[in-house]
Amino acid sequence: MLTDVAAPDCIPIGELRAALDSLLGRRDDGTAKVRNVRRRRSAYSSSHEIDNLDVRLADGRSLRLVVKNLSPASLLPTARRVRPEFLYDAGREIRTYTRVLAGRGLGTPHCYGAFASSEPERRWLFLERVEGVPLWQAGAVESWEGAARWLGGMHAAFGLGPGFRDDSGMSHLPRHDARFFATWAIRAAEFVRLRFGTGSPRTRRRFERIVADYDAVVRRLVRMPVTLVHGEFYPSNILLRPDGSICPVDWELAAIGPSLLDVAALVSGEWTAAQRARMANAYRRALESAGRTPGPVDAMSADIDCCRLHLAMQWLGWAADWNPPGGHARDWLREALRLAERLGIG
Repeated sequence: MLTDVAAPDCIPIGELRAALDSLLGRRDDGTAKVRNVRRRRSAYSSSHEIDNLDVRLADGRSLRLVVKNLSPASLLPTARRVRPEFLYDAGREIRTYTRVLAGRGLGTPHCYGAFASSEPERRWLFLERVEGVPLWQAGAVESWEGAARWLGGMHAAFGLGPGFRDDSGMSHLPRHDARFFATWAIRAAEFVRLRFGTGSPRTRRRFERIVADYDAVVRRLVRMPVTLVHGEFYPSNILLRPDGSICPVDWELAAIGPSLLDVAALVSGEWTAAQRARMANAYRRALESAGRTPGPVDAMSADIDCCRLHLAMQWLGWAADWNPPGGHARDWLREALRLAERLGIG
């Protein structure tokens, strides 16, 4: 039996059960391993539909899963309207879980597998349903330091700079290169003009100077050590398991790029300089413990600011008529101006 509770029509009931039976295997006598499934919409659906699944197996065991519907047709309306096309890849997160993260012991959600078909195009990712709370609910900076240590361990595991092992399992990942960074500056310039064109002339001129000098930012970004990056290492995408361990989720925008982009995402928000330094130091210590050399403290701090400036430009360049949700909503134009001034840009 499969019970459907407030579930969407996008994944047909029978096909969902058949996919689970295929992924979980069949019993020795050839009969189905899945006895019944109960599903409901996850509160964490953002860009794609996500359902929580309570699966009862024929041997009496239970599994708590999520199925993330990464089919092109399942892209939610807001994401479909505002997400830049060059970011979208229906299969990227599936390949990242199955080819890159699997077996690494990083504490990311266990991947039970994926189902794909071409006619119609369907891509369903089945993952462990992690029992935990988002990092932003934790409050204490110590929890952010734990996330920074996890991040340093992950980056060290894949290597940094010349030590980065860009093997065939990562061939699906995009590169954050000079063209990528410049594209965001161009988009930000256009959308700031459209959204804030009637604002302060002084602010507009300051921002135009930043864009005009953005080549200096790009040159600095592309000189930084690269590795596997999560791509959106924000507190809303980081879960704290009950034992306090870190579990990053939502790897849709995983890429190969400057490692400090992930650090910049983590330390974004209303932190003091001292609190940001604590998180950056936790990241440094994790790298050092793994035998990596992160470089001088002052240079690393400036590089993080450079990455923070890029993230501000990226939020400004996301869409012309859209504001970031929840914890990402802040005055990103003011943030860009402040960081550029600190870096001597524009």
